[in-house]
Amino acid sequence: MKLLTIMDDKPSEHLGLYHEHGLSFYVDTGSEKLLFDFGSGSHTVANAEKLDVPFKDISFAIGSHGHYDHAGGYSACVDAGLRCPLVTGKGFFTEKYAIDDVCATYLGNGFDLKYLTEHQIRHLECDGMLKLSEDAYVLNAFARSYDFETIPERFVLRHNGEWVQDNFTDEICLVIKLAGGVFVIVGCSHPGILNILTSVEKRFQMPILGVAGGTHLMEASDERIRRTLTIMEGFGISVIGFNHCSGDRLRSIVGEYPKLHAVYLGAGDSLFL
Repeated sequence: MKLLTIMDDKPSEHLGLYHEHGLSFYVDTGSEKLLFDFGSGSHTVANAEKLDVPFKDISFAIGSHGHYDHAGGYSACVDAGLRCPLVTGKGFFTEKYAIDDVCATYLGNGFDLKYLTEHQIRHLECDGMLKLSEDAYVLNAFARSYDFETIPERFVLRHNGEWVQDNFTDEICLVIKLAGGVFVIVGCSHPGILNILTSVEKRFQMPILGVAGGTHLMEASDERIRRTLTIMEGFGISVIGFNHCSGDRLRSIVGEYPKLHAVYLGAGDSLFL
């Protein structure tokens, strides 16, 4: 399996690429080519062209959740030739905001189901688990196994004219079966990275070999970060490719856990497994 970071907040050694707040991965399993998230805008396409990502050959495009930094670049990808089915969780198109007192900031994806219809793009919705191929699955409906993995109250939905707490029930992860276990790819892990991994382990009954993506630990205390990493070590995970919303404190603290073989995946960085 090849995992390539098309877009991230930080650069890699490839300084000819854009980096900005957002996330996009290209995944080649050997049998399927997948696009996981789309960054926040057209710079994702510019990077993909420089990295020789074949949009026209991609089997499935996967939107981890309906925030702009993961879905805002989708229309630019379509303009560049992406026509495969779009896979999301239920609620992906609900209006999403961050609220601070009376100030509300729209964080949604910038397109709707009508856009997909107009471009003749098939929409697949995950409700629990959805099989994409023999070695690729998407998963949601994560059990809340760790109560310390809380969601900031500022994330809300606008529903029937009312503000509702966003519990990110739309968030999905991608699970790739490899020899000896599974590899998990996450967007922002708003439901909690440990809640996600525990749900994957219970569903697949296979070792988790590694995980890549945003862990949303940028606002977490050092205590929570260390507790999270200790539990991840207990899963037997040997590779972590963290980025995006994971935060600089995680980047510093993870060095205390050499068994995890943690690396930062900036724009242009890859993992081969």
